[in-house]
Amino acid sequence: MEILDRVTQELALLFCSFKQCAYLSFKSDYLRTRWGRRIPFFAGSLPFVCMSVLPLAYSDNIANSLHRSGWMFSFSPTMVSIIVLGTCVVAFQFSDVLIASVFQYIFNDTVPVTLIGRFIGLMQVVGGTVGFLYNYFIFKYAESHMKEIFVCTSILYGAGIGMLCFFVKEGEYAPISDQERLNARGIAGFKTFFRESFSHKFYWTKFLYAITPGLAWSALSPFNIFFYKEMGLTLDYVGKAVAVVSVAGIIAAYFSSIFIDRWHPLRIITYSAVFSIVFSISSWVWLFVTLPPVAFFWLQMLGAGMIGTFHSTLTALAGMPCDIRLQPKSRYGQFCSAQSILTNGSNVLAGLSVGIFFDFLKWIFRGSDYAYRFNFIWSCFWLMVGTIIVCNLYRQWKALGGDLHFHPPASWTETGYEEMEKAPFVGTQVLWLNRALSLVHLLILGSILYLLPLLYWLYRIGWSVDFFWHLAVILPIAVVLYAAWIKVECAIKADVNRRLSGTMPRNGIPHHGVFFIKACALLLLLVVGIGKTIMAVQGGLKTGVIVFSAANLITNFLVIMAVLVLCRLERGEDPMLNYDSRHEFAKVRLT
Repeated sequence: MEILDRVTQELALLFCSFKQCAYLSFKSDYLRTRWGRRIPFFAGSLPFVCMSVLPLAYSDNIANSLHRSGWMFSFSPTMVSIIVLGTCVVAFQFSDVLIASVFQYIFNDTVPVTLIGRFIGLMQVVGGTVGFLYNYFIFKYAESHMKEIFVCTSILYGAGIGMLCFFVKEGEYAPISDQERLNARGIAGFKTFFRESFSHKFYWTKFLYAITPGLAWSALSPFNIFFYKEMGLTLDYVGKAVAVVSVAGIIAAYFSSIFIDRWHPLRIITYSAVFSIVFSISSWVWLFVTLPPVAFFWLQMLGAGMIGTFHSTLTALAGMPCDIRLQPKSRYGQFCSAQSILTNGSNVLAGLSVGIFFDFLKWIFRGSDYAYRFNFIWSCFWLMVGTIIVCNLYRQWKALGGDLHFHPPASWTETGYEEMEKAPFVGTQVLWLNRALSLVHLLILGSILYLLPLLYWLYRIGWSVDFFWHLAVILPIAVVLYAAWIKVECAIKADVNRRLSGTMPRNGIPHHGVFFIKACALLLLLVVGIGKTIMAVQGGLKTGVIVFSAANLITNFLVIMAVLVLCRLERGEDPMLNYDSRHEFAKVRLT
């Protein structure tokens, strides 16, 4: 039963996820020392973390010694080993809690806001590369050379965090008043934490959105392997696909980091959320079609997977920069921990809920793994909820000043907001917006053009039913969608011309950045979709050809709706066409 297996996983997740201790995060914001407010936590706990890893390396020796000594003679050798390992893991978790609670906060305190996106991207590149090298070269020795691996891990961890303590210098922080110190102590601190963290609708909306990615993807990820096996893939195929896509993710992380600093991370997350529904809902086709495993591997797992990697990487990397750009710097740890309390708690509940969801489906289908093909229903529902919330957050951010004048709401200040360092940004570039519109135009036009040779092919091979549906239904709907897109495209270009002439647009002009990237991805996915259609015809899947063509129509309709939503988000706002404040920042630095 999935629900029973999931309970054990979620109990472990519950323990590990709350390592980001809210109390320590809150107290670190108020700490003032000559070394800063975060580094003392690292330096104080580093020796204990390193020493807690070493017993793991010698856990076999320790277990054997304890069993031979007679202290645990009544237990079996296996049970003694389990007790020793469990004790060592718990010791590590408790000793590491100081570092884990404040580690990400030092980035906000030391990295300039103008470079935070590139910093996070490069950190992801390094981390992904190290993970790949470990899994490729070292993981195979995990059983035979466990002692050496853990000893080296302890040494490298100590050296890395030690270098951070010695070479990273925190900046100057505003002094803490006596009243603030009193408000941060004991029960008063508890009240202050919740009063300040949940004092404004803006933060409530942000926290609610932070919950939804875990509900949509994290809770679902353990069950993806069952979906892949249901589609006929072996673990070897799955492992190879994950490895290749992870390497693509490392490359995507570098380029994604550049855009985060230019377009604002909240805009990236919001636009990506709107398009995520388009990408996710297309999985309904697997309810009706089963491609040969090799074709599914190359077209879906590798083709669509690598195309979607840039989409997911860009969104994931924007998460921490978004926190930094939206939350007050003086209370950054406090707000991160408040958000963590909600997200970790919801992830635990989501894991149990998705287990119940699949158990119910398997009961309906009498235990068949066909139930896992309905995974898109779970993800699409929560993606839609998250999109509604983040669009609301985006509008609130605009109302609070947006790119030019946003300052985090702060109930503890006299002004009601906290001053924040300005970051350069790039407004809507007309050239790139037109290119994005052209790509979508090509996408929808291509959806008509590829039907013409397909119709001829279906006629030649005698698939009369498929030929009829494509000629009488699919082709006319594709033409109608093309006409609808031309109308939307002309309306956007007309608004651009109005703004260039000095008047406000009637609707809204979407930002070019994420729009262009998603248009590229959708155009590539059309090529993958055509490949699936070809494999369906060659494989004799008559119904499958109709399903893939219908899926393409649904995708085009959702793309048009997504663009209209983006226009709606930007309605009433000055798009600042061709504006690039990086030039102004460059002049300031030169002077």
